[in-house]
Amino acid sequence: MSWGGIVAAVLAAGALFAAEQAYEAHLIAKGDTAGAARVQGRWEKREATIKADAERMAAADTARARAETAALQSKFNQLAGRQQKDRVDHEIATKIAVAAALAGTERLSIAIAPDPAHAVPEGGEGQGAGSGAGAAREARADVLPEVAAAVLGFAGDYGQLVRDYNAVVERFDAARAVCNGE
Repeated sequence: MSWGGIVAAVLAAGALFAAEQAYEAHLIAKGDTAGAARVQGRWEKREATIKADAERMAAADTARARAETAALQSKFNQLAGRQQKDRVDHEIATKIAVAAALAGTERLSIAIAPDPAHAVPEGGEGQGAGSGAGAAREARADVLPEVAAAVLGFAGDYGQLVRDYNAVVERFDAARAVCNGE
């Protein structure tokens, strides 16, 4: 073979090698592109699934929180309604009692002598010590109607304070139970 044939064969072999390398690079690039597209597609599908799951869980949590809020509001409304009814009933009962005391149809009395059941025994030695029981029955006295009305008014105010305090405690307990998941 001549030098020209050898050079032509080497050039042809080099061209064939270069073409093969180019084709191989083309196949790798095409494979990389296809693989990247496939991976991207899988990732987008997984990302969509994660997003859908997160939205579904958020919607469920929101619905549960709204239901708990509605239940708590309903309980608070019931407590407030009961408290208002108790307040109105108490005010009516107090007004009736005060009116009856002022009219003299109801009497308020106080003890003016000790009750024999609560008498303090006389001191002394041995079995001969007496009981010091005082009067056979408790002595009582009626108070004036104006005083009875004032006492009933004070008692009514105190009773309302107790009901208000109990309502606050009930609301606090209900809120704490909801916050603690009880």
